[in-house]
Amino acid sequence: MENFVVSARKYRPATFDTVVGQEAVTETLKNAIRSKHLASAFLFTGPRGVGKTTCARILARTINCEALGDDLVACGKCLPCTTFDEGHSLNIFELDAASNNSVDDIRNLILQVSIAPQVGTKKVYIIDEVHMLSQAAFNAFLKTLEEPPSYAIFILATTEKHKILPTILSRCQVFDFRRIQLADITKHLAFIAAKENIEVDQQALHVIAQKADGGLRDALSIFDQLVSFSGNRLTYQDVVKNLNVLDHEHYFTLTDSVVKGDVAATLLEFNNVLQQGFDGHLFVTGLARHFRDLLVSQDPRTLPLLEVSEELIERYGTQAKITPRELLIRGLDRLAQCDAQYKQSKEPRLMVELALMVLCRLGAPDTAKEAPPSAEKKSPDVTPAPTKAAEAVRAVAAEPPPRTTEAYVPKRRMLPNQVSIKATAAAATDEAEMATLDTDDGPALTNAPKEVNASLLVRVWNEYALAKKREGKNSLHATLSAMEPVITGPSAISFAIVNDVQEKYMREEKPVLLGYLRNQLADPALQLEVIKEEIVVKPRYTKQDRFNLMAEKNPALLKLRAEFDLDLG
Repeated sequence: MENFVVSARKYRPATFDTVVGQEAVTETLKNAIRSKHLASAFLFTGPRGVGKTTCARILARTINCEALGDDLVACGKCLPCTTFDEGHSLNIFELDAASNNSVDDIRNLILQVSIAPQVGTKKVYIIDEVHMLSQAAFNAFLKTLEEPPSYAIFILATTEKHKILPTILSRCQVFDFRRIQLADITKHLAFIAAKENIEVDQQALHVIAQKADGGLRDALSIFDQLVSFSGNRLTYQDVVKNLNVLDHEHYFTLTDSVVKGDVAATLLEFNNVLQQGFDGHLFVTGLARHFRDLLVSQDPRTLPLLEVSEELIERYGTQAKITPRELLIRGLDRLAQCDAQYKQSKEPRLMVELALMVLCRLGAPDTAKEAPPSAEKKSPDVTPAPTKAAEAVRAVAAEPPPRTTEAYVPKRRMLPNQVSIKATAAAATDEAEMATLDTDDGPALTNAPKEVNASLLVRVWNEYALAKKREGKNSLHATLSAMEPVITGPSAISFAIVNDVQEKYMREEKPVLLGYLRNQLADPALQLEVIKEEIVVKPRYTKQDRFNLMAEKNPALLKLRAEFDLDLG
């Protein structure tokens, strides 16, 4: 145990060729060394664990080697190489700016820079986490960084480039390190596993790479942790168990149930996930990613975007063939809304279950698949319902329903074809609401105009207004709550405003509001018309005006006023 060294240190790259996933950076540095066009200051920036400090050490060691070959690999035998390997190099200095960030620390560094190298030709100063330096320390460092001695080279490393002063950036050659690709991390982990005589599943390594999110050091730390748990045999089940990762099997099984429109099986699978201790939010984001991967698998041109193991590619391709594209697209939209609203919901499990019910409705055979245009001509056995629905969808897609002037509601007077939301909501029953949520017997979700459910509309409208209030948009909340929406016909509602300020709010919010209403009411053809009412201002009469009006009706008042010399008090 005393001799154990973590993989991140044991297998740390020692040459440019062994650096993983940063070919653009390493090739540029090698060409600069060959042509002897090295800058005096470098800035290495990028996410954690992608090789910034490693490349800085390799660069420092390479330029100090006294017997450097054509392959730019340090000899490891000269005095600069041996002292570096032993950890007491006289030419390479490392400073951790996180704990040495004061002006005095930088002044001590400047004093060291003034001393010429005793061994080799270059003195290299590696400053890690340079963004942690104080403002005064940066200013003290500026002059030395701009005009260093010919033998001094500074390599600055940071994860937060935006915190570096522009005056520092302008004096450095900036190298941006990218996140390491999943394939590169998986390949490197497989190499280490082979070196350590550890038997691993390829799919297990892929999950580790995904969990590391582009950081090789994080991937190696996770790998060491899992090897400590499982020993010399690392399986996919060990990985998903220890990393709190949902098995792909859950998503494949649930998607099959969604495509069949089987609500019961879908809810049972979700309950199984919750009973295993997984968070519902994690399930929603994982299912959305599964739908995305299925959508990517449907077109050979987008297959390179599929970041899964080789074992899963074929399975994704098989399921993608039986999953309608429309289901995946609309399902991703519904899951994105569920993801955004999950933390604010008081009943998150119910919200996820409702989303799954909607997905089942979209995936049911009678709703996900439309009849072809020539279905009626080809076979007399085809039932007319799907054909009519498909024709209605095409008609609405080709030409949106026309708007008529009858939809305008001046001064809130109800027209014969309008329905008051409050009156209808008061008379609605719980059974009517349940009918709108029925996923087994409900009508297909098409773009054909349909009757708007009044009670559901008022609830959805009020929820949207309250959500805007929670976001701090009090004026928009007041605008939405000032009036009630009015049903003007099939798939048509109107909303009245009274001033220019409300008109501005509604003009900006209408696209988002309409999309929300269409999704929540399951009515893609829904139209919202914003009507600006004219407020009739009654004239204000003076006392003299009122007397003149009365005198027109009764002229005797004029005679009475003259005889008694009356005034208008």
